[in-house]
Amino acid sequence: MTGRTGTLMGLLMTVVASSLSGQNGSHATNGSLLQRVAHLEVQEVSLETALRDLWQRSSVPLAFSPDLLPDNKKVSCSCASATVREALDSLLEGTGLEFEENEHRVVVRPRLTEPTAAHSAATLAVQQARGWVMGDVLTRSDSQSIMGAHVSVSGLPGEVRTDARGKFRIRLESGSYDLTIRALGFAPQELTGVSVPSADTSSVTVYLSRAALRLTEIVVTPSTFGILDEQEVITQQTLTRDEVRSQPGLGEDIYRAVDRLPGVATHDITAKLHVRGGPNDQLLHMLDGVELYEAFHLKDAGGVFSIIDVESVSGVDLLTGGFTAEYGDKMTGVFSMKTTTPPPDRIRTTLGLSIGNVSAKSEGGFAAGKGTWLASVRRGYLDIIFELTGVEEEINPTYYDAYGKVQYQFSPRHLVTGHILHAGDRMSSHEDDGTMLESDWGSSYGWVNWHADFTNSLSVHTMLSYANGRRERLGSERDTDSGELQLDVDDFGDFNTYGIKQTWSLLASDWLLLKWGADVRRGTADYDYFRWRRSWIPNTTHPFAVPWTAQFDTVTVTVDTAGYETGMYLSSRLRPIDQITTEVGVRYDRHSHTDDENWSPRVNVALEILPRTTLRGAWGLFYQSHELHRMYVIDGDDQFYPAQHAEHRVAGLSHRLLDGTSIRLEAYERRITDPWPEYRSLEGQIEVVPEEGPGDRIRVDPTRGLARGIELFVKRDAGGRFAWSASYALAESKDEIDGEWVYRPFDQRHTVNLEAAYRPNRWWSLSCAFHYHSGWPATEEFFTVGQTARGDYYSMSYFGDLYASRMPAYHRVDVRVSRRFPVGRSQLSIFLDVFNIYDRDNTLALNNNVSWYWTGNRARIESTRGAHGLIGILPTIGARWEF
Repeated sequence: MTGRTGTLMGLLMTVVASSLSGQNGSHATNGSLLQRVAHLEVQEVSLETALRDLWQRSSVPLAFSPDLLPDNKKVSCSCASATVREALDSLLEGTGLEFEENEHRVVVRPRLTEPTAAHSAATLAVQQARGWVMGDVLTRSDSQSIMGAHVSVSGLPGEVRTDARGKFRIRLESGSYDLTIRALGFAPQELTGVSVPSADTSSVTVYLSRAALRLTEIVVTPSTFGILDEQEVITQQTLTRDEVRSQPGLGEDIYRAVDRLPGVATHDITAKLHVRGGPNDQLLHMLDGVELYEAFHLKDAGGVFSIIDVESVSGVDLLTGGFTAEYGDKMTGVFSMKTTTPPPDRIRTTLGLSIGNVSAKSEGGFAAGKGTWLASVRRGYLDIIFELTGVEEEINPTYYDAYGKVQYQFSPRHLVTGHILHAGDRMSSHEDDGTMLESDWGSSYGWVNWHADFTNSLSVHTMLSYANGRRERLGSERDTDSGELQLDVDDFGDFNTYGIKQTWSLLASDWLLLKWGADVRRGTADYDYFRWRRSWIPNTTHPFAVPWTAQFDTVTVTVDTAGYETGMYLSSRLRPIDQITTEVGVRYDRHSHTDDENWSPRVNVALEILPRTTLRGAWGLFYQSHELHRMYVIDGDDQFYPAQHAEHRVAGLSHRLLDGTSIRLEAYERRITDPWPEYRSLEGQIEVVPEEGPGDRIRVDPTRGLARGIELFVKRDAGGRFAWSASYALAESKDEIDGEWVYRPFDQRHTVNLEAAYRPNRWWSLSCAFHYHSGWPATEEFFTVGQTARGDYYSMSYFGDLYASRMPAYHRVDVRVSRRFPVGRSQLSIFLDVFNIYDRDNTLALNNNVSWYWTGNRARIESTRGAHGLIGILPTIGARWEF
């Protein structure tokens, strides 16, 4: 007996046992199982796949034998809100199979042609008395299919949704019914007296007229990308959950999932985002309404991963410019995450394992569905990845994070949610050049959200929050020959923030929405920093003295400070006619520790020039104050600087083709005034101890800045087997320094991203991604020969013009293969990911190989430009088990 036959026989025995245990059941029993919501969305999959998915999604046990299922039959079911009975009716049509509910499960078996004790004549009569309603939902203006329209039957629970061709079907007992059809952006349509004939099909065609969207549903901000969002929005979702899970990349990190969107720049090692030329600290990071001050693990290595597990995130709004007045104190963009909503009627658990980390998430409900809870933990072990990527230094990084959420619906209008987030990481590094680092970072957040709908038009959101961040860094450098101490660093910091925030929303009419709010926070910061360095200076004046003289540099920064931050905003969203929506707002921010008081006016406009074409524009002022926890102590700077600010000008055009292809074209300009000083390493390498190399670390004092560009993004995914996206960005970002314009370190003149995915069925996924951008700016380092007063030769280095050179262009190809397996009522997913499949030697920073030679009796030095490379080819494998 082969393995497949043995498996099928085991399933058949299960079916027989189930049938025997339920001989007294019938197809139309009281429906405790069959009346559950199916939560099923499948398109052109095998019947076996659909049945197993229905089992998993609805938690209704199904007993069936794969041997009895028809071969090569593909089924579809848009049954997200339908009952299990309705889903089975749809899936089993024309198969010769029927289903029966007993006490513990639903059995799928061949239809009996003769009445038996288990299937009475009365049951057969009910079966034969049923019929179908099949329909098409089209636009009234141009008869185009409407995908995702909701179809409900008056007096019956649940609803079905139209597929990619705008079609639906519902099985009903013979009679007359009233149908209601709804779709986002269209006026609802009711069909009364639809006749369902016995054992036959009634066909209907529904035409929906376009209607003005509610003000809250209109996207007025250009540069908006929706990721993972489980809610319907007027613009097509940029990245779905399945796409994030199946796309290639490192670590399955939510931040790395967006690094191929236009306007976003980063590199292989860090997950931090540079948005349209702005560094990561100019991006507002939020989770369920609270600001995350430190959103990344392993900050000594540049921030390798975010502190949020992607499995706990249900949606992300990435705003790369022109955002509205409710977002404050950041001048580049917004990265706002929402956590998943747990199922109220069951427990769902997910376990994940990969080379980089192990994770677990569990969620469920209590109090008869009024309350839900979610808990997730993750533990990383990156030493394996460092071994695979050829890191020779003895680096032992570890990280962990934990998140918990409990929410309770006190009444239909009042929802309270409590959150806890804690993250920590440690780094132990002992490099070959004698540099050592021992660091310990931690961050904790606790907040409570209360959302109240006082009326259908008036709502308020109140949040109490607390955040703590701490760090402890102990670093040193010793001479590799003598063992003498050359550098000693002790860096301690502790930061606390307490806050209360309240936002109001009033839908005054169909054409006017008012929003206002206030945010008050008190922060404390405690810095205790000490650095001691010894460097050697050549003696070029006294021939009888020692050839080298020790020079000592000591920096001490001890600061204990506190301050209040206050923010208020008022905005009005106005729709004078159906095609135009505007939002005009103003924001006020005050920070006591810097004495900043800033007013920020902002204007956003959305104009629907055609049914599927929207023009959006934004203008505004955006201030960013120097935060208490961002003092530049490692450079001996104990100052807080006045607020820097930027003026945004953005215009964008979006269009959706009839075949589902979406196109976005945007142009932007950001003018920066009063920028803060920056401390940069001219070599550009990631140093776990930045204090190690004082010669290449400089202070840059720009007087103003400019970022501008044009971005094109095209995406095609109509629910079929193939999907693809492409983007191109032409951009520049630069600072004015000492009267000259100098490019910023992450300036990317040209950026191209191409992605393609092939999904032959629900269980297999193959994706490939190509990424290219122009080389980043670099500063050349030159070497020359010096001579002490005693005649000893030594090398001296100096840097050329700031960022006057360019590194080689960056490009790579990533591939991922994913496979899902049904395991009983659970699902196992396995993936193989190959990063940089053709092993491109990309460059992070330039370095020099120095060699000595003699000309006559004089020493000469020669330097050859080399490169500090990024990650080469890196295969990873991982698994996720959901049950």
